[in-house]
Amino acid sequence: MNRHLCDYIALAVISQMEWDDDGDVPSIFRTKREPFRGDLDEFKIYAEQRCGFPLTDELVRQAVRSLAECRLLRVTDDNFSGTYLKVNGDRFADFIKEAEEDFDKAKENLDDSGVIERPSDYPAANAFVSHPLFDDYHELGDGWLRRALVGIQKYYNSNGQLPEDGIMGDISGIAPGSDRIVRFTDNEIHDFDEKTSEIIDAVTAQNQIDDQPGVRELIIGQLKAGRELIRAGVSKLHLLELTLIETLRFLAARYEREMIGGLAAALITALLTHIGID
Repeated sequence: MNRHLCDYIALAVISQMEWDDDGDVPSIFRTKREPFRGDLDEFKIYAEQRCGFPLTDELVRQAVRSLAECRLLRVTDDNFSGTYLKVNGDRFADFIKEAEEDFDKAKENLDDSGVIERPSDYPAANAFVSHPLFDDYHELGDGWLRRALVGIQKYYNSNGQLPEDGIMGDISGIAPGSDRIVRFTDNEIHDFDEKTSEIIDAVTAQNQIDDQPGVRELIIGQLKAGRELIRAGVSKLHLLELTLIETLRFLAARYEREMIGGLAAALITALLTHIGID
């Protein structure tokens, strides 16, 4: 799964961590911190202190957007105060609860795809899907995030910069060309549509995935979103990657010895061949 730097930054800002005096290892705060309040320049400084590596203005803006989409940030902007931010990290548990409630609502309405297609109806669930690292943080906490930040700092020290596309890691070499356009002919649309629909039907027939409520609905929503990109006949590669390819890889691994896994693996192969990746 691709891991976007802006989400690591956003999580660092709401976490209970700080770097030691030598800047080598982040440690857990021993006392509860006051939430950040300040302008964008102050936020950048604060975020760099939390992360342990330098940030570009664009990464800072993306991190602010991630926090705002998950309702963990209050932003005001007027001619007198300028842009002023308040980080509401204490709302993280509420955000997770709201996302779970949205998934339940979508399930009750038989509206699995709505989580992706109509974010205004399920805002928390849509934000949760858009920022998968927030799920990692919910499950694994500050200890996991600390290891991730150390790893990113090592990457920066070794390369002298962070990835230009803001992504840590990639899927089989897809990321370097993730902004390229992928096109489908009418015949290709029909073929990929049928194969994706077959997998959607197979996943829908499952009661739950790994006994985790909402996971099946999330998978179905991502598959349907990827199918809509194919039906459009043209898509940016990174959108196909985030919606369809990552989901198919999960299914291929999770159901390796079952029909779903075989269908997912076959579709991955067909898609990567079409895209031009061995």
